[in-house]
Amino acid sequence: MKKYCALLLILFCLISIDAQKDSIKYAEVKAGSDYGKKSSLDKIPEFPGGHAAFMKQIINNFNTTPLWKQNIARASAIAVFDIDKEGNMINLRVESYDYAAVKTEFLSALNKIKTKWIPGEKNGEKVKMRMRQPLQFNLE
Repeated sequence: MKKYCALLLILFCLISIDAQKDSIKYAEVKAGSDYGKKSSLDKIPEFPGGHAAFMKQIINNFNTTPLWKQNIARASAIAVFDIDKEGNMINLRVESYDYAAVKTEFLSALNKIKTKWIPGEKNGEKVKMRMRQPLQFNLE
């Protein structure tokens, strides 16, 4: 029985980690341009040091104290933001969240990141692209 419980716990952790590993990325669609047509992206935006470095900065900036005070031990949220042609994170917002405190802390953690991204490219030109970053945590 202990083996099954340990196996389930490990499986749950792997699924939880895998869910946060990759951001979902998609190109911005401009009205009147190639709407509805397939587009091939030459290069998606990249955080210096990769996704692991980006997640490390989020974790380092995320303040769990307000969540502890409200007895929030588990939660999830999804942030959406744009990477502009210069590599800045702009238009940050949280589109889904379990608790308002989680939304506030997630936005705060993202806003503290001042590292510029390597912008995305389409047909060899730098373009603005939208990024989506999930967050799941367990403070227990």
